[in-house]
Amino acid sequence: MKLSGPAIPEKWQPAYEAHLQALESKVAVVAAWLLLITVFIYQFSHPLRNIHSSDLLGFEFLFRSPVILASIVTLLGHYSGSFRWPSRYFLRAMGLSVMAMILSMLMLYLTSNSAGLYQISNGLVISFFGVSVLAVRGLREWILLFLLPLGLFAIAAVSLGIAFTDVLPLFFDPLVMMVIGIIVMEALRRVLTSEFEARQTLGEMAATDQLTGLLNRRAIWPLLNHELQHAQRAGTPFSLILGDLDLFKKVNDTYGHDAGDLVLQETARRLEGALRRQDALCRWGGEELLILLPDTDSTGALEAAEKLRASMADSAITAGDHRIHQTISLGVASFQHGDDIDAVVSRADEALYRAKHKGRNRVEVAGSGNAMPPVSY
Repeated sequence: MKLSGPAIPEKWQPAYEAHLQALESKVAVVAAWLLLITVFIYQFSHPLRNIHSSDLLGFEFLFRSPVILASIVTLLGHYSGSFRWPSRYFLRAMGLSVMAMILSMLMLYLTSNSAGLYQISNGLVISFFGVSVLAVRGLREWILLFLLPLGLFAIAAVSLGIAFTDVLPLFFDPLVMMVIGIIVMEALRRVLTSEFEARQTLGEMAATDQLTGLLNRRAIWPLLNHELQHAQRAGTPFSLILGDLDLFKKVNDTYGHDAGDLVLQETARRLEGALRRQDALCRWGGEELLILLPDTDSTGALEAAEKLRASMADSAITAGDHRIHQTISLGVASFQHGDDIDAVVSRADEALYRAKHKGRNRVEVAGSGNAMPPVSY
């Protein structure tokens, strides 16, 4: 098994990290409650387990107190929201405190020659399996949670003169349960990762145009609304560019729809290459495209639109045996106070009409001229 687990495509990494954090948050809360309940049960159930070494109860509680503290802090952080640390830190704290507790208690019973090693061995089994469940992120977490405490325990045992032949039999069952826990959790993690990838794939299919791979009209609306809310709240600009391929119907009629599809795909590739990473490109409908430019005023949007126009006009598109000189007309509109998305799109559409009317293969900015009559696209 790879330490990093299943590979996640780079484009899904932020969503996968959020998925892991949500899972870790749920595991942390459940684990914290279980640890609190279990620790108190074991602290006060010695007679039920035929353990009467009351002289060690104080030490046992001292060793259990870090587990109690880690669990309480985890629950306070979850329910109050007062701690902003990632949940994996709470999981590590609980896992390390459990390992420190059970190994310290084992050392206590070994050095004091007290009865109860059988019960401690049972505690080791439960603790090792439980800690393996806390490592949601996989083998790297298990290395931290198991190798570090066990290494410190081995050093302490050697320094105290404890023979390994006295200790190893106590670790056989716990180590078996640790391996089982690791295998089970790794398998579960891979299943959850596969389900995540399946959901992302389905979501991407629903959000993208199958021909061009661009966002579809439905998928870009949340981005548009988010940018609108940000602009209204922070006063930042944003712009929209509405583009339409010039005389595209003629391409389909002359060269066929397969060639038209290739033109659309190449158009998407060229426009994406001319945009910034934060911009969003959408197939608005047919041969019409919408571009969202966050944090961009009208001047910046005009420059971006000219770059898009040039990316189409400067070289022909190869479609089979044909070289097609495909151009695009673009209308630019920027957000103004009081606008909704429909208003910005409408102004961009009007600017696009002017670009078509003035000869195509050009850029027009909303508000720079009078409305023009419709023309054939």
